Amino acid sequence: MTPFDPSVYEDPKIKTTLAMLAQGKSKQEITEHFGHKGWFTIDQYFRRRGFRWNGNTFVPDEAETTSAVDDARFLNSKAGQIIRQLSQNSANIRQVALKNGFATVDEMGDYMKGQGFVWDSEQENYTYSESLAKKQRDTQTAASQAFSKTPEDLEDYKELLAYLLSRKDKLFALLETENEGTLPRYKFRGSKANKTLAFPTSVLTLLSDFSKEFNVTQREIIEVALAEFFRKYGYEEQLNSVLQA
Repeated sequence: MTPFDPSVYEDPKIKTTLAMLAQGKSKQEITEHFGHKGWFTIDQYFRRRGFRWNGNTFVPDEAETTSAVDDARFLNSKAGQIIRQLSQNSANIRQVALKNGFATVDEMGDYMKGQGFVWDSEQENYTYSESLAKKQRDTQTAASQAFSKTPEDLEDYKELLAYLLSRKDKLFALLETENEGTLPRYKFRGSKANKTLAFPTSVLTLLSDFSKEFNVTQREIIEVALAEFFRKYGYEEQLNSVLQA
């Protein structure tokens, strides 16, 4: 592969296109700006000069030397903003998550995954994954095709719909818990009693940190953990019998 020449950024067409993409302009708007009939002409112009399309903008086609921070330089989106913030010295991933409106780091990770980015532990930042982005696009395409099916086509989904309807209460409960973004609360019957358990110090550290960060008691955390465990592993009926109404 021919080494990428950074001087290509001085090309007026390259510079203008990247600036318009950073401003959130659509492919159609950029195509019309240059008077082309289609986006293909612009795409080929960039590819001949060592660029590739990463799903949001054009970046140098050098996977081995191009980092997520480089890719995000012209990325005018929340994903690009997160990557740039994490690239700063002494960046705190929890603070970055909260600053961008996410309750947890995992929630931010799910968002980035949906945008085609995966966590790179060596760089301590997110990096673009073409295979993941393609999978996301394929999923979206399949979903749009499903909604465009005729009533006759939907016959294939009757069995699945019947299954989902038979478990709608559990689905609603699960979705409500996921969307709240807060810790679920369980009120158990009975008086309080002491129980001494030995945990690894790493677990105790996580317990203490979570308690302080999200302003919940350690007892509440353990009660929620046990309730979720019983619910997940076939003890839901017994769990419900000891919960307060």
